[in-house]
Amino acid sequence: MDRFFRIGGVTLGVRGSDAEVTGPLAKFMGDGLAARPDIQITANHVHEIEPPSGRLLFDSAAVWKLYEDADAHRIDCHSPLFGDMPYKSARVSPDLRAVDVRVRVAGHDPLEFPLDELLVNAYLAPRRGVELHSCGIIDGGQGLLFIGNSGDGKTTTARLWQNGPAEIVSDDRVIVRDEDGVWMMYGTPWHGEAEICSAGRAPLRRIYVLDKSSRSRNGVTPLRPAEAAARLFACAFPPFHDAGDLGRIVDTLGDLAASVPVGRLSFANDPTAVAFVRQELAA
Repeated sequence: MDRFFRIGGVTLGVRGSDAEVTGPLAKFMGDGLAARPDIQITANHVHEIEPPSGRLLFDSAAVWKLYEDADAHRIDCHSPLFGDMPYKSARVSPDLRAVDVRVRVAGHDPLEFPLDELLVNAYLAPRRGVELHSCGIIDGGQGLLFIGNSGDGKTTTARLWQNGPAEIVSDDRVIVRDEDGVWMMYGTPWHGEAEICSAGRAPLRRIYVLDKSSRSRNGVTPLRPAEAAARLFACAFPPFHDAGDLGRIVDTLGDLAASVPVGRLSFANDPTAVAFVRQELAA
């Protein structure tokens, strides 16, 4: 059975798996999204996965590791629950269009995090797209991005906007990409503490850098493009194992900071913060 998912404007096709898709990823699933998906994933259930033969390229120090694999790459996913052998291993073609996934755990969705995020990010890097640690909100058809690292206020921001007409596309991770000269913002299934996400998209109007130093007043300070690009990079998920793609991400963020207004936002933890942003946009 073929299934299709669309994340950040990237279509992923999954073949050979009958695992039930639940949770946030189900919101990004659709029938027949593309006759030829951007990334075609073929899944197989196996009992054993042999050790990698190529050299280690990157260790996330968490779930996944990246290896050379002849003329391709290999991503191994580990968990203490399943012993020393990977519970999932993916062989990824050089152009990222073909992925063979072997899964040891019966009923496990081959696309389940972190593989979906790794594939989408790798595909977007040379195509002027990037994932940012941020809260994304669509208000009146406009995309608003609130960037920050853990503890900077992304979840707080999401909850402040949650009870109004705005759509929150993610409380933690948002994809931004250049589409024919227009910067678009996309929701992702990789939510944060508030567990809010959607497949919504909108043109990006404004970027706010969350400032946790003051939570008693609302205010915004414009940032110069160079400082804005540095702040964006600090909240990005770049491919550190690939120098070429890393450079492309830096260029993408520089162009983004030069094209979309970026400001440092201090805000009170109450509804006045939402009203302030709307008023600031209307000014």
